[in-house]
Amino acid sequence: MANFVTLSAIGAKEPDFSSLPKNFTVYEKEIKTILKQQIEDVLPNTPDLIVFPECANRYFPRTRPELKEYYKYLGESIVDFLKPIAVDNNTNIAYSAVRYADPSDSKPFRNSTVYIDRKGEVCGVYDKNHLIVEENTQGDVAYGTEAQIVNLDFGKAASVICFDLNFDELLNKYRQQNPDLIVFCSMFHGGLMRQAQWAYTCRSYFVGAICDCPCYILNPYGNIIASSTNYTKHTSARVNFDYSICHLDYNVDKISAAKSKYKDALTVHDPGFVGSVMLSCEDQDMKVQDIISEFNIEPLDVYLDRVRAHRLENL
Repeated sequence: MANFVTLSAIGAKEPDFSSLPKNFTVYEKEIKTILKQQIEDVLPNTPDLIVFPECANRYFPRTRPELKEYYKYLGESIVDFLKPIAVDNNTNIAYSAVRYADPSDSKPFRNSTVYIDRKGEVCGVYDKNHLIVEENTQGDVAYGTEAQIVNLDFGKAASVICFDLNFDELLNKYRQQNPDLIVFCSMFHGGLMRQAQWAYTCRSYFVGAICDCPCYILNPYGNIIASSTNYTKHTSARVNFDYSICHLDYNVDKISAAKSKYKDALTVHDPGFVGSVMLSCEDQDMKVQDIISEFNIEPLDVYLDRVRAHRLENL
């Protein structure tokens, strides 16, 4: 059945605290005010997920030793601050920041995306796998080792933080888990080509919250469906997670017949040039898989696996 979800990405730049007293209590109060305002900017879209950029609690100017003390001071205070906001606005929040995770570790910090659900509970934490070297050697941030899917109430999310986007080994781990959505929190853009590659490889929607850069929401083909601008540092889009990508080989007549029968209940998106289309069910009483089964439509990856198997059998 239709599974409509509104995604919001925030791309505000780091705040300048040079005019403030050099006091962590003052900084904490100001960061909370800023984050709350950024959330309020997207609330008119009634988002199901709000995504912050990487290091959402960071400020300018600062030194690395100062930041370490700041992160220790903050502890879990920002996450605790966001929990009732998620509850009050019936939304999930992906909050990305460096956290003081393990005081007993020689590298006690983690660069993480923390997921807060609509009940105000932490439902998942991803620690950045692929750090810039100095994050580890100078920032005392430990490498993340897990690439686990976070189960949100509307679908499965794969988490990517900044430099992670460069590493195919992480992409391939997620590809095997069939996420519905890639959540990208970053200080660098990564390029539309790289973002689109992740979306298409995982057959997933992609939401990128990027500090002081265009924030994109992409469909599973990597097509931009929403973007922030030089005027507006956030963006939102309503997407349907009840979808399937199917190759056109052997399916053209079947898809045409399905569209003729179900009309507006079935959306057929043809991006052109890639030989496949995305089918989405807009009906609340059935799923896109029901239509695929009824018309014996072969999904893209089933088709590709069949071709791979035939090749191996006939080498």
